[in-house]
Formats: sequence, structure tokens, C-alpha cells
Amino acid sequence: MKKGIIFDKDGTLIQLDSVWYKIVDCVLHDLFQKYPNEKNKRNEYMQIIGMDNNDFESTSLLASQTNSFIAAAWYSLLEEKNIKKGEFIHDVCASFKKHSTSDDLVFTEVQGAQETLKYLKDQEYIIGIVTADDIDAAVHSLKMTRLYEYIDFLSAEDGINKPKPSSDCYHMFKDKFLLNDEEVLMVGDTLTDIRFARNSNIEVAGVLSGACRKEDLEGKADYIIDSVKDIQKIL
Repeated sequence: MKKGIIFDKDGTLIQLDSVWYKIVDCVLHDLFQKYPNEKNKRNEYMQIIGMDNNDFESTSLLASQTNSFIAAAWYSLLEEKNIKKGEFIHDVCASFKKHSTSDDLVFTEVQGAQETLKYLKDQEYIIGIVTADDIDAAVHSLKMTRLYEYIDFLSAEDGINKPKPSSDCYHMFKDKFLLNDEEVLMVGDTLTDIRFARNSNIEVAGVLSGACRKEDLEGKADYIIDSVKDIQKIL
């Protein structure tokens, strides 16, 4: 019997919509202000993280990696080789934090997310979230969508613990609440979430509300559901 459920955040509980295009656009604006010689390479900066003007890939860096990983990918495009990598990554991550915690952003829950988390809490499930987001940005978006109050455990990018697909944060969750592998379910929308579950030796439900299509998840996830509101069907 499942007692603990770990959710991914973006694409699983919170919609992957235009808000992330706005954040990336603002970060690139900051970056090009500081490094004006890079302005003409905007498309390259978008493409290397798996984005274009209309969509982003299920395997994109934006959908599955930390801000520091994205910054490192952008650093590889720099023509100015005298720029220190650590300084560049710090500046990009600071810009991501500034823009992803802006009160002007409008985050939207995946339909049924709040209702589902409330149901799970009422049924005494332990709810965790594991995300590649910066910790401040994760808390901000969860509070904006009124999901934060249902969360018992949050693991986000803090510069200390290894992010998904490493199983480090799973072991923190399991040990904190004294759970066995058989008692925990992972719910996410990307192949990184699948790898995280496999590395953690737990079952995983793939949801179709985010980055991946059904064919991406078939044969990889233990369950495939349209969105988190269908989770009751597999518990």
C-alpha cells in the first residue's frame, strides 16, 4: 500500500505554459545586456536548452535540468573566452531567481491539482515534491498556486544536494518519514522523473499534462495517466 507520493512540479502540478517563456526571455535580456556581443545568437541560446518560440521538447534542459546546468550550456556558446565560467553561471542563476520569483508572474495549477492534493492529505498520504527549480522559485510558484500548504517535503535546487535523476532526495524523503520503497510512488511528466524513480527503486506514474507524450512514456512508466486528478485510479 502506498503511503508517500512524490510529485514533480512543473508540468505535473503547475502548468508548463507561457510563464517559462517570459522567464527565459527576461533572463536572456539580462544576459545580452551584460554580454552585448551575444545578442545575435538568441536562437542558439534557445535551441541549446530545447526551446523555440512555440514549444519545448520533452527532453529539453528547461523541462528537466537545473538553472546552473542551463547556465553551463549557455556558457559553452560564449565567444568571449576570457569570461570566468563560475561568474557567468552565478550571474545567470541570479537572473533566473529574480525573474522566477517576480510577483508579476501568473502560475496556473494543472487542472485538479489542488483538489487532488487535498484528497491525498485527507487520506493521510505523505506528499513530497522534487523539482530542478531553485528553492525560492519553487516555493514562490507553489504559494502562488495555493499548493504549498499541502506539501510535507520539498527538494529543490539548493547547490548542495544532487538533483534528479539522482536518488539522493528520495532517500531524504524516505528516511524522514520512515517509508519503504514499496510504499512510495513517483508522479512526473518527464523522462528525468522516470529515471529518478528507477534510480530510487520505486514505482512511477507518468502524466500527460506536461512535456512528454504517451509514446514517450510507454514501456518506461509503470502507469500512464492524463493528469494528477486521475491518480486515485492507480492507488
